[in-house]
Amino acid sequence: MTNSKLKLLIVEDDLSSQQYYTVILKNLYELTLVGTVEAAKQALRKTDFSLVLVDISLPGEQDGLDLIRFLVSEHPKQLTSIAISAHAFPTNRQEALDAGATEYFTKPIMSGELLDVIQKYLQKQ
Repeated sequence: MTNSKLKLLIVEDDLSSQQYYTVILKNLYELTLVGTVEAAKQALRKTDFSLVLVDISLPGEQDGLDLIRFLVSEHPKQLTSIAISAHAFPTNRQEALDAGATEYFTKPIMSGELLDVIQKYLQKQ
């Protein structure tokens, strides 16, 4: 039997958030978890993902907004990116959407809401 699970890239540096996403999503999707923009770019060179969950605040020279802009410019199939952040101001949401995020959610995101939004965009593919 082949593994027909859709592939999700989760770009999140917080270990507890990584564990949360893993518990919710591991039985439904093939997950790749990375903690930096550079690691995300390396993963994107190796694998075709169906969707990317992006934390906005990431360590290193680039943040989640930079990664979302990269996804928009470098992935012509318009890879769906869902931004998730602890930043709850309307300006944070607007910055992520302006960068090209498909959706923006603040942490903590409820598991049902996360599953619903992922399914919504994967059904469109």
